[in-house]
Amino acid sequence: MPRKAKWMFWSALGLSSMFLIGWASFGRSKDDVVYTVESVHRQDLREGINANGEIQARSRVNVGVQVTAAIKAIHVTDGQFVKMGELLVTLEQEHYKQALNQAEMGLRLARKDLESSETTFRKQEQTFTRQDALLKQGLISNEDAQQTRLLRDTAATAVERAKVSIQQAEAQVALALDDLSKTEIRASMSGRVTGLKAEKGETAIAGQTSITGAVLMVISDTSEMLAEVKVGELDVVKLKAGLPAEIQVDAVPGKVFQGRVLDVATSVDRTTQPNFGSSVQDAQNYRVRVQLLGTAQELEALHPGMSARLAVLANEMKNVLTVPLQAVQEREVKNGGLGLISGTRAVAFVVKNGKVEERTLKIGSGTRRAVQVTDGVLEGEQIIIGPAKAMAALVSGAKVKIQSEQDALKSRKQ
Repeated sequence: MPRKAKWMFWSALGLSSMFLIGWASFGRSKDDVVYTVESVHRQDLREGINANGEIQARSRVNVGVQVTAAIKAIHVTDGQFVKMGELLVTLEQEHYKQALNQAEMGLRLARKDLESSETTFRKQEQTFTRQDALLKQGLISNEDAQQTRLLRDTAATAVERAKVSIQQAEAQVALALDDLSKTEIRASMSGRVTGLKAEKGETAIAGQTSITGAVLMVISDTSEMLAEVKVGELDVVKLKAGLPAEIQVDAVPGKVFQGRVLDVATSVDRTTQPNFGSSVQDAQNYRVRVQLLGTAQELEALHPGMSARLAVLANEMKNVLTVPLQAVQEREVKNGGLGLISGTRAVAFVVKNGKVEERTLKIGSGTRRAVQVTDGVLEGEQIIIGPAKAMAALVSGAKVKIQSEQDALKSRKQ
């Protein structure tokens, strides 16, 4: 046999041997798999939605400024309780006092202009009256009378202009007074000062922006506290106002606060701009606010910004048919229409007389361990729950070896 042909023969024989060994090993491992089963049964299910967030006051306002000026004095301290209308911050006022003086001076000049214009008009009115009488007697020409009338009308127009100038000057005084009043920042609500950021000598910047100086402090009504969290789109549809919740605050260990969902946002809370070029869609989060229940003494220990963990009881079902969550498998299925987008269906594998039956399930709410089943299996049937890797290859009609979950636990312990 030529050398090349001999090499090809042994190579083919080696590959054939490897295939036979692999096939034998696979067949033997498949036959040796023992599947764990559990009976389909009824039980009570409590579906909870867990999320992390922070504590906030239900009512709070950011204290900013409407005029730009240096901070002259701060009259409160962080954590201090203030009443509505109480003076919080005083800004430098000299610039705005000068502006008020200029506006008031402009108003005085406008009033003098009006007096002068009215005096001129009265004189022109008297002259016009005399000239008109002379015109009727034929003692003066029509041209002279027309000239007198024109002067009278011009004086009347000057009076109207002076009146408008007074209105404008009064408006300037009102604006200057308003700006000056805004140099004293007062509390718009009663509450506790939280997050005092202002420092004497800093420049307070007018406007609601995120730049330094825009927000001087926050006033919070700490008599009503909330837990604010972000919930994913798959869970937010299960939540609604009024659902009960439990809240734990890291700063108050060992204490579990009771609460109720106050509101659920209907629009997504985007912290970043959507990336339309991305092939993977980012998870969408929605803001949920849960009001904490408790006495004033209990809530007094909480401060805005504290970390919180909560669980909302989204659904509670009594005596419903359930299967373990690990028993549910997903199988691809073609949707209607163009058939370009495939979907999935939930299936489970029931064992009867040592053989597997694939069942399509209609599932409802569930927990991390079990899920409600409204169709597909019957109470008492044996359903395969593991091992997971072997379950992926199961098909209807396959023979399987099984053991109960209790026997599997005993085997692992031994």
